[in-house]
Amino acid sequence: MELELVEAMYPDQVAYDSKSRDFKFTADSGALLQLRIPESYPESGFPDVLGARDGQKNDLREQVRSAIKDDVGLTEGEEALDAIVAAFQSVVDAKSATVDAENNVNQPSDTSKQPAPDKTVIVWLHHLLALSKRKLALSPTSISGITKPGYPGIMLFSGPATAVTEHVNVLKAENWQAFQVRYEEAELWKFEHGTGIREVETMAEVVKGLQEEKKRDEFLKAMGIR
Repeated sequence: MELELVEAMYPDQVAYDSKSRDFKFTADSGALLQLRIPESYPESGFPDVLGARDGQKNDLREQVRSAIKDDVGLTEGEEALDAIVAAFQSVVDAKSATVDAENNVNQPSDTSKQPAPDKTVIVWLHHLLALSKRKLALSPTSISGITKPGYPGIMLFSGPATAVTEHVNVLKAENWQAFQVRYEEAELWKFEHGTGIREVETMAEVVKGLQEEKKRDEFLKAMGIR
């Protein structure tokens, strides 16, 4: 009856040879447990672990015997096959977890880092006259761009997305008659002056300060000129 119960619990995973009294349990992972069941069991005597291995055929006999002794706590007169199978599976799972952890430790870590995303923002202002605002617009050293004071005011910033967003938010918090973001894309623009933010006097100088013809067209479209 105990064998029938275990077979019902683990269909197609249990085999028993009545002549040799050998009991075999095969886990889904391919791990194998082999027991020899005494004729007097369960009244007296306990199943003996003949073999135990995981799916990679690592010998787990000693670990399984220790688990049966410490975790199952066999008592003569009590049926224990299901508990022994459960202890075996726990040992297999623990072994698998250890191997996975060791593989993760030994695996070379990928030290390459993805480059930080870039952003370009163009801001149209009704005017940019106040010296304090002009200086504030030119202050960051981590991004590049061009500003044009007067009517209208123009601010164009490009660089790491986080830095550009932070700078635009700081400027937006100032008192403006009109503050419009006319262009915002996840890309990096290049300028004739190189890095940093430069102030120019005319719209034509803003266009001239852009290295790529395509970006000049995009700037003019953002300004409503094309």
